[in-house]
Amino acid sequence: MNGKLLSILVAIFSIFNTIQFLIFDLNELTSLGYEDKFDLYMDSRSGLASWVLINKKRLSISLSVTTILAGALLLHCLQVNSYVGSLCYTVWIIAYELASFAMVLLTNGILKEQFKELGYLHLIFQVSRMFLHFFCLPFVVKFAYTLYKDPKTFSKISRRRLSSFSTIDSWSHMGPGMMYRKLN
Repeated sequence: MNGKLLSILVAIFSIFNTIQFLIFDLNELTSLGYEDKFDLYMDSRSGLASWVLINKKRLSISLSVTTILAGALLLHCLQVNSYVGSLCYTVWIIAYELASFAMVLLTNGILKEQFKELGYLHLIFQVSRMFLHFFCLPFVVKFAYTLYKDPKTFSKISRRRLSSFSTIDSWSHMGPGMMYRKLN
């Protein structure tokens, strides 16, 4: 596999993985029960942790939409052979994963004792997603560096395409009439 194909796969993986985790985040429960509500989280005295918990869905949506747009930008820049999209994608994925990890740590800190295992599950999901994203980033950066050093390498103009005319021109010693002469 070449760098461009790996970068395309990374962008597609990033888009689908982000959609998957957005669905998980939007369907996450913060309380149990219908008539008697039982909260999973403690009343936090920390302003930041309670703010993150209250605004978690909006934060997840905005981070995920931006990540999907970054993946789409990467796909577009790979199509037009521009290294800028790869660099923007790399910087955004690092910021996205660090922000998501901070959100998971803050919300795990205010989980009630009975639900600590749920916090471990969130950490496992977050760390596995971070590992997959960070594992793929060197391929994207390497391809961006290749495009930066020699942008003509992957352009359509630089590829030599043989047509019937170029083949005929390369046989100039025979001439075009020799090709169509009927042999008896």
